Amino acid sequence: MSIHLPMHRLLQVALALSSGVALLLHAQPILLGAEAASAPASGIESVATRGFFWEARKGERRIDLIGTVHVGRPGFYPLPPELQARIDQAAVIVVEANVFNARKVAPIIEHTAYYGERDAGLEQRLSEPLRTRVATLLPRYELDPARAWRMKPWMLANTLVILDAIRAGLNPAYATEAYLYAQAQRGGKTIDEVESVEFQLQLFDSAAPELQAAFLEQSVRGIESGDAEREVEALVSAWVSGDAAAIEHLCATMREGDGLAERFVVDQLLEGRNPGMADAIERFAASGKRTVVAVGSLHYFGPHGLLALLRSRGWSVNRL
Repeated sequence: MSIHLPMHRLLQVALALSSGVALLLHAQPILLGAEAASAPASGIESVATRGFFWEARKGERRIDLIGTVHVGRPGFYPLPPELQARIDQAAVIVVEANVFNARKVAPIIEHTAYYGERDAGLEQRLSEPLRTRVATLLPRYELDPARAWRMKPWMLANTLVILDAIRAGLNPAYATEAYLYAQAQRGGKTIDEVESVEFQLQLFDSAAPELQAAFLEQSVRGIESGDAEREVEALVSAWVSGDAAAIEHLCATMREGDGLAERFVVDQLLEGRNPGMADAIERFAASGKRTVVAVGSLHYFGPHGLLALLRSRGWSVNRL
């Protein structure tokens, strides 16, 4: 399977699936769905091929790595038996950011992703054509206009994309991380994080206003055309079938973009985070505890991905 996406749409795929933002913006649904996500269901593909899983070794140190998707369906579980056995044996489950305490996460999102009550809202900051297009979409998702217009452009862009995915049956409640969280709770395991909620939100909030507006326009364009649903489905299908070649192709195509928005996605949202993620993986591996690290699948691939970075640091990394 190969994925051929126009460059202006690659940005939106990255927004939806390369960062934990889907989880951050929908932490409460994940909490409600975590138990459901942990329940066995009839698979839509062979369990043996689903997803991306590696074992990394360096000397006496070893660690298990999972490439995740931040939206999913009940039929994605259970995970392959060999991986499930490693999850069962692990003492620590590490995700990109621990978003599962809704009481803690909600105020952080409110502070970072929304304009203040006394600030001009998004409705006053957008061009009239884009404002009209956004207003047309809000009823489709039963999104309260008063709430939506307080969102910053990147927040509304991500929210619309994720709500569109939910409408198509792909829900953050069935993200890989939700499954792992339920497994950790059930097994009394420690949950840790590679980054943090604040760090991930600041990645988006630090973008210039014109770049944030471009994110929003592109998300609206993709939803209007139906491309957003088709392309997120294609990327999720690549995860389901364990098609590493398709993800490698997507990463290579993304690196070819030279627009401001495309460079931000590759340099900041993807490859820019990978050295810090590799540092965290090495740190967790040095703890001596059986650990599983789970981050977005796109982070592993390409010449600057986690697999290449770890190998350059002397790790042997083998796909399970």
